Amino acid sequence: MRILVVDDQAVARQFIEKILKGWGHTVYLAENGSKAWITLLSVTVDMIVTDWMMPEMNGLELCRKIRSAGFDKYIYIILVSARDTQQDIIRGLEVGVDDYITKPVNTEEFRARIEIGERIVGLEKKLHTRHAEIERNYYQTIQMFTNLIEVVDEELGGHCKRVAKLCLRLAKFYPDVAQEDLPVLEAAGLLHDIGMIGLPKEIVSKKRAEMNGDEKKLYMSHPVQGEIILKEIEFLKPISILVRSHHEQVNGRGYPDGLKGEEIPLLSRIISGASIYDSLVKKWKIPMEDIPGRLQQQRGYQLESDLIDYLLEINLENIHKEEEKNYYKITLDELKEGMVLTSNVRMKSGALVFPALTELTNHGIEKLNDYRKLDCIADTVCVYKFQPGQAGRKDENTIGINV
Repeated sequence: MRILVVDDQAVARQFIEKILKGWGHTVYLAENGSKAWITLLSVTVDMIVTDWMMPEMNGLELCRKIRSAGFDKYIYIILVSARDTQQDIIRGLEVGVDDYITKPVNTEEFRARIEIGERIVGLEKKLHTRHAEIERNYYQTIQMFTNLIEVVDEELGGHCKRVAKLCLRLAKFYPDVAQEDLPVLEAAGLLHDIGMIGLPKEIVSKKRAEMNGDEKKLYMSHPVQGEIILKEIEFLKPISILVRSHHEQVNGRGYPDGLKGEEIPLLSRIISGASIYDSLVKKWKIPMEDIPGRLQQQRGYQLESDLIDYLLEINLENIHKEEEKNYYKITLDELKEGMVLTSNVRMKSGALVFPALTELTNHGIEKLNDYRKLDCIADTVCVYKFQPGQAGRKDENTIGINV
């Protein structure tokens, strides 16, 4: 083990150092708590053996500072002191000391106490390794399902990724959402529509009002299908519950269970709000300036008032961010004559189609669409909001598009 010995008496430090090195441990030395703290900021140790009474910072103060610092790795602390009353021992244990040895130190007892600490440190390392393995498997599984959604339907995959990010932005408004809830919320946002991967794309792309009875029934089954997919994996069960509930409505008219108000898990309500907002902006192409009116229609209907207010605040932030940009990223279908490219358009092979600053003509737009049909270029390009050199002027030079 790596052990830090802290004592203001050089003879005592050297005595303990010699014993510990004889037992095969790596030893670091410090003459008081302040010097020990400096050592801890640059060296990782498994255990500290410290005296109580020292100048600058005593053993109890050092222990208290270590426990409040929240090191990623647990440090086992043995306090060595001539103070041997029951009250002294209790005082030491209360600040976070793991073991207490009274002076003069008996070598055999000291060795036994070190071995106890070594066993505990070993168990802590095994637990940490196991936790890291579980966490790695968790994130690999989430990534696998996310990739599956994107492979089956690229647009749906993009929606799920954006919803997950928006969920984390919304969570900052809720003091009841703890830090440990965030990975669950993000994962549920990524996978909230996993039940759609078996649905025909023509159903997914429709509004519910446009669906016939069978299509609507099939569509409304996707939260339950998502739960079925996820709940068989033990560590995804908390996520599966949120996925099942993400289409519930605060007025009780949602599905699949008709939950109402706070019967719906808070994280599910956040996912629902994020999904509705993203669909309005990306799927239905509603200009962000018109989003507030659309969201107000959901107040007390699908979403609670607080969530509407938070979405309105985020929408305003998004508008400001877009206003700061000098360009739009748009699909080829949205191109109009006179728009100016901000960057080179290349084929997937790398061949140049149009250089940056090209002003598009109808013929050029047709050419881009022909290449798209051949799957030679991407479906989106970036064009200036204003003619180059006129950024910031909203006058006759404005290129008229809305996204």
